[in-house]
Amino acid sequence: PPPVKKHKGCKCGDVLKGTILPYECPLFRKVCNPQNPVGPCMVSSEGSCAAYYHYAL
Repeated sequence: PPPVKKHKGCKCGDVLKGTILPYECPLFRKVCNPQNPVGPCMVSSEGSCAAYYHYAL
């Protein structure tokens, strides 16, 4: 996987805690995507944001 860039706006921790859904993160799809992962939730194809990116309606 590509190296993860740290970003203040990343809400991966909140996604993992279940307090927000991935699309509620301000970076989701705009800045953070599988080709440019900002947080650990997008790095792995099994990460919560990556899975939501690929399979959510």
